[in-house]
Amino acid sequence: MSNSKKSYAQEYRGNVGARFGYGIGITGTYNLQNNQAIEFLLRYGYHGVVINKPGGNFQALYQKHWEIRRSNFTVFVGAGPSIGAGKKNNISKQVYFALGISPQIGFDYTARRTKLPLIIALDYKPTFNVDFPLKKKISKKVETDFSYYEIAFSIKFGLKRIR
Repeated sequence: MSNSKKSYAQEYRGNVGARFGYGIGITGTYNLQNNQAIEFLLRYGYHGVVINKPGGNFQALYQKHWEIRRSNFTVFVGAGPSIGAGKKNNISKQVYFALGISPQIGFDYTARRTKLPLIIALDYKPTFNVDFPLKKKISKKVETDFSYYEIAFSIKFGLKRIR
């Protein structure tokens, strides 16, 4: 694919939708030139985990997309930092500030025949986090965590067609 052609997912200035996986949240992508994009994630849970870590998490991921044989599918790779704050569980009083970094790999499908373009994506995004306790206590220290289980399914809608 030459750099002058856009993949189907990148026929739009961006997209917005929901992300479902081990962390549930809002996702949006801003498409750059040459099949590059920046994806933004805002999720519940300070690592983006819903089950037992209340708080919030924001992440920005740079992505590079490749069209698969002139189809509606693209494959992408990327990486980016995250920032979050929250607790290790629902009963804990200790609040942590988390910094993370994630590689990402996935694919998406763009349904072009719909009035509002629908983009369905599946990706794997393991994350390495460093947790800093916000209230210093003698027993609390900086901790690390590796979330290897971050597989997610996203449903997004394309915004502003590029002509």
